[in-house]
Amino acid sequence: MKKRLFTATMLALLALPIVLIIACGNSSQPITNALDIQQNANGSITISFEKVEGAESYKIYHGTTRLTTQNLLATLKASDIQTGTISSGENVFTYTHTTSNVEKYKNHYRIVPIDAQGRTIVSMQWDLGKLPNAASYEVQRASTVTPVTQRTGANDLLFETIGKTPETNFTDFVTGFDRYTSRYRIVPLDASGEQLTGNNGQPLYVIFGALFSDFEQTISFEQKLFGENMLFYDPKYDEGWKIAREVNRIHDDEMFTSPSGPAHGQFSIRRYAMNFKPGDYKDFGTFQFGYYTSVSGLGALPTDTRFYGNIEIPAPLPGGNATCTFWRSLENFEVNPADDNTVFRWAVSQAAPARRLSINIPARFDWGDVPGYATPWASGGFLSDSRFTDEIGARNQQQWYTRNSYFVHSEFTGNNWNRMTHGVTGHPYISNWHEGGSRTNVDIVPIIREKPFLFVENGEYKVFVPAWQHNSKGITWNDATGFMGKGETLDLLKDFFIAQEGVSAAEINRQIRAGKHIFFTPGWFNLEEPIRVTRANTILLGTGYATLFPGKNNRDGAIFVDDVPGVIIAGIMLDALYNSDYLIKMGDVNANKDHSSNPSLLSDVFIRIGGYYTTPVNATISVLINSNNVIGDHLWVWRGDHGSGIGWDMNTGDWGLIVAGDDVVMYGLFVEHFQKYETLWLGERGRVFFYQNESPYDPTNQAAYMSHNGTVRGWASYKVANFVNDHEAIALGMYGVFNRTGEDRRQSTQVFMDNAIEVPHKPSVWIRHAIITELSVTPNATNNVQVNGTVSIVNGTGQGISNLQLAAARRLLSFNNGTAILPPGHPGIAHPDCPVSHDTKTIGVEPADEDFSQLLLPIVRPRWK
Repeated sequence: MKKRLFTATMLALLALPIVLIIACGNSSQPITNALDIQQNANGSITISFEKVEGAESYKIYHGTTRLTTQNLLATLKASDIQTGTISSGENVFTYTHTTSNVEKYKNHYRIVPIDAQGRTIVSMQWDLGKLPNAASYEVQRASTVTPVTQRTGANDLLFETIGKTPETNFTDFVTGFDRYTSRYRIVPLDASGEQLTGNNGQPLYVIFGALFSDFEQTISFEQKLFGENMLFYDPKYDEGWKIAREVNRIHDDEMFTSPSGPAHGQFSIRRYAMNFKPGDYKDFGTFQFGYYTSVSGLGALPTDTRFYGNIEIPAPLPGGNATCTFWRSLENFEVNPADDNTVFRWAVSQAAPARRLSINIPARFDWGDVPGYATPWASGGFLSDSRFTDEIGARNQQQWYTRNSYFVHSEFTGNNWNRMTHGVTGHPYISNWHEGGSRTNVDIVPIIREKPFLFVENGEYKVFVPAWQHNSKGITWNDATGFMGKGETLDLLKDFFIAQEGVSAAEINRQIRAGKHIFFTPGWFNLEEPIRVTRANTILLGTGYATLFPGKNNRDGAIFVDDVPGVIIAGIMLDALYNSDYLIKMGDVNANKDHSSNPSLLSDVFIRIGGYYTTPVNATISVLINSNNVIGDHLWVWRGDHGSGIGWDMNTGDWGLIVAGDDVVMYGLFVEHFQKYETLWLGERGRVFFYQNESPYDPTNQAAYMSHNGTVRGWASYKVANFVNDHEAIALGMYGVFNRTGEDRRQSTQVFMDNAIEVPHKPSVWIRHAIITELSVTPNATNNVQVNGTVSIVNGTGQGISNLQLAAARRLLSFNNGTAILPPGHPGIAHPDCPVSHDTKTIGVEPADEDFSQLLLPIVRPRWK
């Protein structure tokens, strides 16, 4: 069992243009494969741990869980080499514990090294990335902290310098060391002894101590199986305030961008999955969950894991602005009131799914109801298979998609641009797009299966794989009857290969060929070759935002799925850190099989190009679907607009999503900022239910952003090729944000998009409920900020919009066979100062197609022939 260090693979990830880097060191020494745990035939447990330089003895503590009281089990002298209970190898001690607790998952061990003077040896390692100017490091220790029963964030601590070192490791010897409150800060210094800063001038440093294992060797059966960043909680043994202390420390110190302090969490390299075993969780007050954190109940039903308290997601930007609240998830638990003021506040944006929940308190999806917040916007969101028995509010969410759920109240309160309920029972939305409103309701979900999930059955870990549903509505589970839903239960240990960070793509592929599914634990996976799924019904399931990326010499991609049925890819994040043709590809160019009886599923699949490395990165096509009958259930396909290495020639990505297969259906599709068509549809009978898009921010000039062989300004956000005969998309929101144009990235050049949507004029091609707006900065001649915008909604119809009418909405009720229908009262007079708006048009002009045979790589199924 290897404790994770910051490896060479991750070196550049910490050198970011952010105001603060927070990352916890994970090792008390350079750990080898020594750290291990085994249960013997007689029920005893043997642990192995590494010798620590300078340790005269080791104290071994034992507890039921990580957070329960740890009882001193034994003190081992380093000089002792015994047979039986204690033995020693060259660098390893082993200790056998005869215990009556035969349930292996209820045993947690902690090893504390002690020197000759009785002091705790606290060893740290760190890696601040490629910082060539870091000549040395200052090590600081927290001298005061708030009481342990209260939340303690990095900004609450007072640090004092205890040493300097030119190395990237340090050992402290502490009398009265308190593992709950002790913190260290590592500050990089240049050759003159000055603190190094990020690209924006803010200081860089590393905090140690959010988790106990930052300083200690710890081991349990769950840790051996899943790694350190899968955290398990059990209400039978863990007190609520102790759980909250750990959960909120991780949020505060590692995974949050504070409105009043340094920004760090949005591009953290850490990943977490917080798993709550069935039972009642009380006296925790408030749980706050940050970036790259999956939170899951481990019961068969959501109502098996019950929280009594607040769930809160603080806004990462000033004024309550939650538009960058990405990359976190909730799944499979219930929230109940602790008092009259308990609230479930899931104020999130993209890549933040909430699934299989039972919420019995008021739910808020932004900060619009909180006094004093000047800009309480959010840009979500996705919700499925969930039940809400109290009011639901979202005053300032730009968009939201809810599928197969239950609302006791009539709808989300508040206004926004694009909001959809789909297969929702109780009180779904009442469609009002025909009145100029923003709400869409569709009663029936044609085909879907819910995302698989981890749960505990009779003390063992299982994976439930929900069955396909046809023409469905409402939730899949029933707590009154104990029905967890139709589906299949798989045994995690027998049926899955559990992949931890550091495993090779070759080993993953070997396991797939051997018939195993893959369970990805939280971490980074450097793929020296694509993961190749050649077997039908294979499951690739991730948790804790497990992040896969094509390695430096892998120019193909991250995941390739052969033209086989029933494949499930879920809970996976894909990043472009180098250069590849694609990130995920479903089917090769010859894919043509009918998988209608057993489609494949992409569920909670999130793509990112740019934001980490300062060097150029590229994925030519982020998601390529050549196979037929693929179902997408919540995708965020994102070419980064902020972070490290962002620019028109830096983080490059031509195509967000290309669909060349037939009968492909997408629910909750988010695609943003790509440099050619963001979504390109080449297959027949495609269906899209809810679409969110922002334009690329940063074309250097109009010439760099021209389609149709240089004859049409911009590339449509949503493009259906003219040879397609049958297609339907409903509830589309496309937002122009040309706010980084020009070589200086200061909106100094005019850039327009002629059509937000391009489709063929055919009887069976429909666009329903579409909106455009413009969100770039208002023109300002003094600062050379230019006018830009989108000229039409579909094929020249509808009224255009520019940044002269900032954040105004232009709506279209439907477009079919060349004719647009606009909502009553739609503005028909152009703004006199706007050079791109025009009188409302209802008769479209079908744009010519591109020469796709020349434009697309040969990896795309050639439907244009």
